[in-house]
Amino acid sequence: MSVKRNTSLYLTKKEYSFVSNMAEQCAGNGVSQVSPSMILRNMIRLLHQLEVNVSGVKTEDQLLKQLQIAVQRKR
Repeated sequence: MSVKRNTSLYLTKKEYSFVSNMAEQCAGNGVSQVSPSMILRNMIRLLHQLEVNVSGVKTEDQLLKQLQIAVQRKR
């Protein structure tokens, strides 16, 4: 098993709600093992598969734009 590190992550109310709702949808009518943390870890794993050009990125908006470009190229 890989070593896990604890980190603090601050999300807006809207961002947290999105991730929490996704975890709830996984549960459906029963109990689910899917947590918001698991969703975020898998989102990071997905980012590993994208070729994101982050050279020169200095703001969140610039990073988001580069991520959107990388996703479009993957399609």
